[in-house]
Amino acid sequence: MNPKSSVFHHFFAFILIISLLIITNACQTTTDKQEANQHSQESKKQAKQKAWDESTPLLQRITLGSAGVIRNVSWGQDMSTIAEKVELSETQPSVGKSYTQFFDDTDLNFVDITYLPDENNQVKGILLNIFLEEQDEVLDLTANFKEYLGNIYGNGRGNAKKIVWKNENTQVILEDVGTPKDPGIQLVFSKIN
Repeated sequence: MNPKSSVFHHFFAFILIISLLIITNACQTTTDKQEANQHSQESKKQAKQKAWDESTPLLQRITLGSAGVIRNVSWGQDMSTIAEKVELSETQPSVGKSYTQFFDDTDLNFVDITYLPDENNQVKGILLNIFLEEQDEVLDLTANFKEYLGNIYGNGRGNAKKIVWKNENTQVILEDVGTPKDPGIQLVFSKIN
């Protein structure tokens, strides 16, 4: 065998082995990243469920569960698939769909839930306007929501009247929109991107 040919074969074999090692490492890194991402998503889901489980009965009634963004509705979900079990609001927005959930028979304690669609009729915004008869109840619910949203989204920024939380795909604004006669808060969930 020609010595030059032998060197070439060894060099070629060496390059082939190095290439295979690089490809194998790249595949392993991708798999590791996918597994880490799945683990991270699962951890977030568990943390959200734990936050929901530990919240007050009223907050649980308003949010319905820990799935999705809120009320088990997810970003990009088709508006026609929203499965609200409460009645449609008397007045409907020009865009979207609104529902009202009463907490008792007084018509003074309720939440108006409005779903806003994007141009493809998929959910891009959710508004909750919550009104309670007593200011103290509103203050308690506000504190409950601050704790709940903080557990999901981390520290919010703002002041006593308005707080904003953000993660990679959601912004949440909690704002005191009440008056002395009608104490209440508004939560605005907006899809980012």
